[in-house]
Amino acid sequence: MGERTETERTKISLRGQDTYDISDHLYGIFLEDIGFSVDGGLNANMVNNYSFDGVYLDRQEIRAVEEPLRYWRFEGERMTSGTEKALSKNSKYARIVVREKASLINYGYSGQQKGWEIPSMSIKEGQTYTFSALVRNRTFNGKIGVQAVNGRGEPLTEEAFCEISEELGISPEPTPVLETRAQGWVKISLSVTGTKEAYGKLRITFAGDGELWLDCVDFHSDNLWHAGDPKWRHGHLRRDLVETLEALHPRFMRFPGGCIVEGLTPGNEYNWKHTVGELWERKSNYNLWSEKLPDGGYNQSYQIGFYEYFCLCEDLGMMPLPTLSAGMNCQIRVRQYKLKENTMIPLDSPEFDNYIVDNYLDLIAFANGDPKENRWAALRAKMGHPAPFGLKYIGVGNENWGRDYLKRYDHIVGAIHEKYPEIQCMICCGFTPIQAMNRSVWNHVKKYHPGVIADEHAYHSPEWFIKSAGRFDRYDRKRGKVYMGEYSANGMMAGKKMTVENSNCLDSALGEAAFMTGMERNGDVVEMASYAPLLNLAGSEQWYANLIDFNPATVSPTVNYWNQALFSNYYGPKYVPFSGKLPKGVFLSVTRDEEHFYVKAVNTSDADAQLELEGLEAGDGTYSAECLGGTALDVRNEVDFAGASVQKLKPEPAEVSVEQGHLVISLAGRRIFVCKLPMAEQN
Repeated sequence: MGERTETERTKISLRGQDTYDISDHLYGIFLEDIGFSVDGGLNANMVNNYSFDGVYLDRQEIRAVEEPLRYWRFEGERMTSGTEKALSKNSKYARIVVREKASLINYGYSGQQKGWEIPSMSIKEGQTYTFSALVRNRTFNGKIGVQAVNGRGEPLTEEAFCEISEELGISPEPTPVLETRAQGWVKISLSVTGTKEAYGKLRITFAGDGELWLDCVDFHSDNLWHAGDPKWRHGHLRRDLVETLEALHPRFMRFPGGCIVEGLTPGNEYNWKHTVGELWERKSNYNLWSEKLPDGGYNQSYQIGFYEYFCLCEDLGMMPLPTLSAGMNCQIRVRQYKLKENTMIPLDSPEFDNYIVDNYLDLIAFANGDPKENRWAALRAKMGHPAPFGLKYIGVGNENWGRDYLKRYDHIVGAIHEKYPEIQCMICCGFTPIQAMNRSVWNHVKKYHPGVIADEHAYHSPEWFIKSAGRFDRYDRKRGKVYMGEYSANGMMAGKKMTVENSNCLDSALGEAAFMTGMERNGDVVEMASYAPLLNLAGSEQWYANLIDFNPATVSPTVNYWNQALFSNYYGPKYVPFSGKLPKGVFLSVTRDEEHFYVKAVNTSDADAQLELEGLEAGDGTYSAECLGGTALDVRNEVDFAGASVQKLKPEPAEVSVEQGHLVISLAGRRIFVCKLPMAEQN
């Protein structure tokens, strides 16, 4: 924060008497499984295609293909896929035949690296790792060994063993996974400790003879989010990623998408019912974003499903905002790939009510219902959460538009409000920030759904975001409210090609910060906002602007993350207007709660600025502040698939003083400044 006496001081007068209420949950997060955000990221299980249920995208014919053994390397007599006496109707497994010895290798999630046989499991010295699998023994007598090794087969962990006999004798003693052992499936579990720090692969060895069946292979670090909590006994989350989300202090989370909600082809839409219950009951699907991968190779295992998302919301104090399909496959891609057949479920068909509408009603029951009265609520309780999740919002579709969508929205919302009038149903405004495209939706809202929250998206240049800081100043307060569901300054709608180099840099963060001051000023109409996308596996970019990069070993917040953290952590639900003309390129926002003022100043120009805020009813004294910025607009934080995070830019500490209600902010060019000031004591 540079002090320069020659800089002209601009006086700004705060109008505390005109303070007005704004949203108390403006800043949240949007989690979509893109860029290996969930499997390969948030999901703590490092095993790729863990259940032998892999479903992938055939990019040539644009269809789903089942490849149960993909991403596994077997050396031995024989391995095939089986379904007979599977754990559920959705389940497949590996049938393994051993003659003396065999080995089974899984490399983890390499993303878009060259080939998939790249050791991608992060192993750290001294860390404990748990291996588990479901086993049904047929005729095998022998020993199973488990160890993480590097690419040359050298040990990275200790090795652990269990003995298995044809009579179902297993040592150590297994855990039955069904109410009875009639089907013979049991869970084996072994622990190993890391001896070196490196990327490795999981090696399962078999010594003996005979046949056994294998399913639901799990290998994870014991450093889990909320390890040992019984409600988290299904899917497990990677702790460092969750803690990075927690530091944002998000007030809500939208999930699971995004485009994956709509799906690319019929049957690819995200069906939440396939993501709950026991892990082996969950039905895999290909990830729509596989279109960006050369081999279409990304399966959604749903180890992390709707139950886990709701639990995460609860743990981080976020309101859940689930979004479901409106019965339309991704409209953008339907046009792109010229898909015509069955891309919409007819509104007047029984399937629409029995599938699409019922998915909404049943989800609300799953989240909020009484386990004694509803089977979906009973499933929630059985999974480990008897109490309701307190769902208040639900999104109808994603980036949909046009007459067909509006009719579907009306039909779905009518059915929801007939049974659950308290649920707020958000409406889509398409996929562009162009207000002409949004107008038909807003006209529909004004006529039929006054007060509803409309989901607008904005991907554009940093310059657009700066110029659009006043976008919401003239929005009709009586019409409805805005959810800025997806936004980032990535140049997309400006006709600029997104690249790693021009994304997530100081330039984009400054543009977003300027825009966010406008959202705060209009927090009476902008109800919620979330940057997009949230997470990205380094080197596997399916979208070139992401809030948090990570690799198997580390987390790397972007410059844009730090901007979001500053705005979210320095925020109050009341806006304090001001008068006075700000210098060109400078933006200001002052909010407060019952105890503090929160001041944000953004200087998008390269010239220094000095602001004097008067009328600030804060106590006199010197207070800590934070400042983010630098001289180079293209500076960005970096991480690759196998390297450490290089944090070139993050908030730095600063100080400010308040004297007799005056606050002077000396703001160097290209800086984002925030401070928190206590209110003056009342006489």
